[in-house]
Amino acid sequence: MNSNPSVLWQKNPALAWSEIDEATIIISPNDSVMHELNDTGSFLWKNIDGRRSAADLASLLGENYEVAPDVAQTDTQSLLEKLLVPAPATGGESR
Repeated sequence: MNSNPSVLWQKNPALAWSEIDEATIIISPNDSVMHELNDTGSFLWKNIDGRRSAADLASLLGENYEVAPDVAQTDTQSLLEKLLVPAPATGGESR
């Protein structure tokens, strides 16, 4: 896991995902594993856009749910480790 707090995160392009009702289902075609995200996981997934760091995402989670900061950080790190990749460096330019 990249612990650099300034690293921005994006969804892993190797994964397929779909939102069904209010749940997010993620499938890893390489190892045929399916992940069904809970409400907070789905919230994080929807907010991962390649422009936010783990700290940014944990802060959003804490602001939108009654989650203690340390729990928000731990839950965010867990999701990042399993399903995401660092966003490529863009040289400071944003799209």
